[in-house]
Amino acid sequence: MPEVSVIIPTYNSARYLVEAIDSVLAQTYKDFEVLVIDDGSTDDTESVMSKYGSPVRYIRQKNGGVSAARNKGIQESHGRYVAFLDADDTWLPKKIERQLAELKAHNGYRFCYTDFSPVSWDLKPLPIKRFERQGKALEDLLLRGNVVGSGSTALCERSLFDLAGVFDTSLSQCADWDMWVRLARVTDFLYLNDRLVTYRKHDANMSGNARLLELDSLRVLEKGFTNPNLPKLIASRRRAAFGRNYMVLAGTYFHSQRYKDFARCAVRAVTMDFRQINRLLTYPLRLVRYCLKRDESPRHLARVQ
Repeated sequence: MPEVSVIIPTYNSARYLVEAIDSVLAQTYKDFEVLVIDDGSTDDTESVMSKYGSPVRYIRQKNGGVSAARNKGIQESHGRYVAFLDADDTWLPKKIERQLAELKAHNGYRFCYTDFSPVSWDLKPLPIKRFERQGKALEDLLLRGNVVGSGSTALCERSLFDLAGVFDTSLSQCADWDMWVRLARVTDFLYLNDRLVTYRKHDANMSGNARLLELDSLRVLEKGFTNPNLPKLIASRRRAAFGRNYMVLAGTYFHSQRYKDFARCAVRAVTMDFRQINRLLTYPLRLVRYCLKRDESPRHLARVQ
């Protein structure tokens, strides 16, 4: 049996898929299998996959969403460890080697994730703001958001899913965050502060849907805080956690130029946690910067000329 099962869910991502698979095959650690779960693609994914043989397995299923594809990968996997890689992301060559070494060096951890480098669709570097770890994984995930960031950084023991369950297919944008919350009840997370993943950000990323993000993120927090075994210190900060999330949503709506929704979420955030007023006060300056940037855009300048 392979030590690591690499699960790559894909849907109409043939243009990126080869880079993702090849980045796995180029790993310095070689004891792995690759499961490409095609979630009903209508592009030339099947033709692309015909070029690969062992250790790559191609599994096609009816379209059910990325969570269903990941769940199928878990079901079909044989490794002691499972690692996830989105079809439009890539790994640096030592990712698996480094993560396994760190897990073996730190007894008690069964989940490891790394830092990542965000890039545009054509691999141009983008600014990054890391989620800072301040406590144990469960505390950070509920009080400070999805500190794991990209699911392509995660590697964990497969047996964890027998305890925590699989990905919630009713969640679209936050299924990974929900999964990490449930896994964090079973084990703490080991963070490797090395950028071993290249994460593409482009128009196809699901995180662009602000309304869906609001619905999903609130459900994740509701599920997380209804856990009867939640430590009292975390449970007592429920309102602060929701306040923080509403302010994040306010920012998402702001950048989408949906200012009524921005105001609604901002008011809710301050109502639930008055400390969010400090973040709210930064928005007038953000609006000025946005207007200046818009006025300096090539389209605007062409229109003026």
